[in-house]
Amino acid sequence: MKIIVNGQEVEVSGQRVLLEELRRLGCDIPSLCYDSQSKHEASCMVCMVRNEDTDQMIPSCATYPTEGMRIDTESEDVLSLRRMGVELLLSDHKARCGTCEGKEKCKLRDLYVRMKAKWNRFGPLPSPEPVVQIHVQGHLYYEPAKCIRCGLCVYNTPNGFTFRNRGFKMQVVIPEENKKNVDEKIADLCPTGALFLRQLHTDK
Repeated sequence: MKIIVNGQEVEVSGQRVLLEELRRLGCDIPSLCYDSQSKHEASCMVCMVRNEDTDQMIPSCATYPTEGMRIDTESEDVLSLRRMGVELLLSDHKARCGTCEGKEKCKLRDLYVRMKAKWNRFGPLPSPEPVVQIHVQGHLYYEPAKCIRCGLCVYNTPNGFTFRNRGFKMQVVIPEENKKNVDEKIADLCPTGALFLRQLHTDK
């Protein structure tokens, strides 16, 4: 299958979503909610590209290529939309890099720096929340203030994490009776360190 990316004709398999095909071609397409090995739904909106045939912005993580489609990945309006996606996430982010132990591994922080995004573009910053760390099970902990509701933990833990409420009031929660259903490996999917592993120490 042939498509046109940034004015150049390229060949793709058509079996993978655009995000994977474009990355394979060397395009720098960011994402905070996509993992090729796990279930997901487009939510972070930082992988947007333009379908030049329809003049619409589309999430590359949830769109498959079609024969002859023309894709723009690097124009200023595409980059601006991705930056706005990061800024929207930051506008409701209730943790601060200066006090975050996991900032060096945080994909959101990396994009904030790389895209030169503004943390307060959409108004005053929300007040930082007190550090609350919820023990899920074993070595796995959840810190709600760092959560951007990407959904990876929800979509990949059947009968585990779940969403509560909608819009800006949406929260990721873990009912007490579901904690035993969550594998510690889910921490590897979290883009902000809201899910993390802590070494447990026991007194001898």
